[in-house]
Amino acid sequence: MARKKQFDKEKVLDKAMKLFWKKGYNATSMEDLVSTLGINRASMYNTFGSKYDLFEQSLDKYNTTNAARIADFLYYQLNVRKGLQLLFENLITEVLSGGTSKGCLMVNTTTELANQNPTLDERLKESRLSLETVFYNYLKHGVDNGQISPYKDVKTISAYLFTLQSGLHVNSKINSSKEELGKIVTAGLSILD
Repeated sequence: MARKKQFDKEKVLDKAMKLFWKKGYNATSMEDLVSTLGINRASMYNTFGSKYDLFEQSLDKYNTTNAARIADFLYYQLNVRKGLQLLFENLITEVLSGGTSKGCLMVNTTTELANQNPTLDERLKESRLSLETVFYNYLKHGVDNGQISPYKDVKTISAYLFTLQSGLHVNSKINSSKEELGKIVTAGLSILD
């Protein structure tokens, strides 16, 4: 008879995601995972597979949660320009809170592991495309409502906004000036003028 799991799989996955986010894939040891997750190795392997399998599941959870969180936030912002400004201001506040910025899990993974594993590269590409789609849909809404010029290339601007967001995550690791990061956002969003 199989034993019943004594832990909540989603809570454990959330802990793993946060650990990989903080330390990165290579710097996270099996001992780190076992002690942080509060489960033994056998349970971890039986539930999640290898360390790499657990990492991929963590990336998927982060990607889904992050894209949904951004889409939900933007959905309630009626003015597209102000909505984007607020989104990026909140991002700056978030990444600078608590001292050292841990950046974005997907950006960190890209800088650590890109071009080493085709399957992982595909996951990173999917993450990028999901966020670009969120930005595209929001910008398209702005065009449809006359808030953004119909002559703007919203597909390219969507990719640009993803790059701006990623760059802020990286820059915040070495630049803790809210004012300077805010000026970058203002300059970046001028693309909508």
